[in-house]
Amino acid sequence: MTQRLIVQMGMGVGDTISEAATRAIADAQGRARIHIEAPFATRLTLGLPQAAEVDPSDLARAFGTPDVDLHVVAGGMHLPQPGGGALFVVSAAIERFPQSLPAQG
Repeated sequence: MTQRLIVQMGMGVGDTISEAATRAIADAQGRARIHIEAPFATRLTLGLPQAAEVDPSDLARAFGTPDVDLHVVAGGMHLPQPGGGALFVVSAAIERFPQSLPAQG
């Protein structure tokens, strides 16, 4: 990949890791707007507690395009709740790498 042009962060909270991850992806996507016409390579990194329990293909679908380089790393938070439940916090980072930039004129 070439030089990174943009990084956007997002956070999601949910009763399941998948729910929290989907919300983190949506939060980051809501901030990741690029106003130039150029092809981009996209990398999505998710910090998940208990990362082995999540299907990466489900997370890629939540991103909305198959053209994403998905990285799942240890991170986020697992917060046990009274009564046996838990809350999960997931962080997401979207990085965009231009494959070529339009000529300036």
